[in-house]
Amino acid sequence: MGVSVDTASKSTKKPVDAELNLIPFIDLLVCCICFLLITAVWVQMAKIPISQQGQRTGGEVTPAPRPPSVAVLVGDEGYTVTVGGERMSIPKQGAVYDTEELGRQLVRIRPRLPDTVQLTVAAEDQIKYRHLVRTMDVALRSHFPSIHVGDSSSARL
Repeated sequence: MGVSVDTASKSTKKPVDAELNLIPFIDLLVCCICFLLITAVWVQMAKIPISQQGQRTGGEVTPAPRPPSVAVLVGDEGYTVTVGGERMSIPKQGAVYDTEELGRQLVRIRPRLPDTVQLTVAAEDQIKYRHLVRTMDVALRSHFPSIHVGDSSSARL
């Protein structure tokens, strides 16, 4: 049995049925997905693997002997490189940081410490971020694969 609805009634109401055109919405969605996939690859390419040095909680009773630590402090006067208890200062050349001398010092330090892979980079409060990133780039080129970022107190070991 079928049901028939009379559409030729004398009411003045318009029909409620409307068709939505979904094709523009689907096109926009496909473009957004492609854009997100492409930019996700660029984010991975521009990534520098670093970690933040934080406070340790209790739990270790006898710490294992650690190799000497290497730290670079970026300050107003230039770089201060600390290896174990030894400190060396690399002053600025005018208003520019001497990244070439920092690279030479780190390359000279690297063979003396074959077990050390970690380098701590710290900056004073007023130092601009680009100087910190440039210091991390020099450390990566000097074969220190693990870079930790800390505050100025962590570099004064």
